Amino acid sequence: MPRVVFGKGILESLGVEASSLLAAAGKKAEGSKALLVTDEEVAARFSGRVEEALKSAGLETEVFRGVKPEPSLEVAESVAEFARRTSPDIVVGLGGGSVLDMAKVASAAVTNEKPAREFLGANKIERRPVPKILMPTTAGTGAEATPYALVVVEGKKKAIASPYNLADVAFLDAELTATMPPRVTASTGMDALSHALEALMSKGANPLTDAFAYAAIFKVAANLERAFSSPQDLDARLEMALAAFLAGVAFGNAGVVLGHAIAHTIGTRYSQPHGVATALTIPYVMEFNASVPEVAAKLKCVASAFGENVSSLSDADAAAKAVAHAQSMLERLELPKCLADLDVSREDLPAIADAVLAEKGYLTRNLREVNRENLLALLERMHAGF
Repeated sequence: MPRVVFGKGILESLGVEASSLLAAAGKKAEGSKALLVTDEEVAARFSGRVEEALKSAGLETEVFRGVKPEPSLEVAESVAEFARRTSPDIVVGLGGGSVLDMAKVASAAVTNEKPAREFLGANKIERRPVPKILMPTTAGTGAEATPYALVVVEGKKKAIASPYNLADVAFLDAELTATMPPRVTASTGMDALSHALEALMSKGANPLTDAFAYAAIFKVAANLERAFSSPQDLDARLEMALAAFLAGVAFGNAGVVLGHAIAHTIGTRYSQPHGVATALTIPYVMEFNASVPEVAAKLKCVASAFGENVSSLSDADAAAKAVAHAQSMLERLELPKCLADLDVSREDLPAIADAVLAEKGYLTRNLREVNRENLLALLERMHAGF
């Protein structure tokens, strides 16, 4: 797990963190080079302050601003080429999940000469990357806590999975997330919730990942709607940043399941932000998996975390309360509640089902077996809505 630095307005301490990492690698900060990986929008808001913080420690900074949402393999190759050309001693990722994933690619590319496409899959990064600090400006993806970097290849999300992708430092500053518009706050926050919930519903779950997942769910339940309605509430922002990190640790170890298989398919086919797509799946996948007694028992705990009084209810009835609460969150956060809201045609559902069934890595971890028949029924339910 990365070293975690968190607080409100702590950006000025970035230089100290960078210096410490370089010292551990046997280098001095003075005269060393940093590569800042970001996108144009985030760079306009924060790049100057980040560069100044690094300069205060003696680092020269090069900036790559070319990351796009849901980055393609071509973007990954571009950031890798830029990293090799600039040869930094440390990489700083500043942005949402897509940016942080590309920062992982950049840090690996400096010490691994093969094309980024050859990083795809599990454990294909052979040499230890240069140190990296990941600074999320959203509170949802948890990329600062995971060993994954995702890229879109021929319309499908593919993972670069390696323990070398883990950040050396996860830098969680509530102020960096305070400029998110309400809709982005809502969708990324629900993405964090989906990570925690799916980690609970995974065959890879264990008591440790469950503990991280429940902690994340408590924080989302208590703080997401506060952050949505009061964007400058830095206490809520910090709690959501911590929730995203905790959920990232949970799913980084247990894995995500059916919801993400559906969300990746919907997101790439209909150009929907990842958080919007995952948010929509939450109540439906909870309901689908609640027929498994182990899941129903966990969802009773989730209902309690949501603030529902379920002590006298059966696991099944309590799970239904958790599902209803998740659905009501979509409404209060003004997010799409069914596939029809995303202009998905009912005639598209069989093709969507086929694409989801091809996401075998996610489906094999799902605690309820997924087949074409029950998946189509689920998609029909998602299209019609509750």
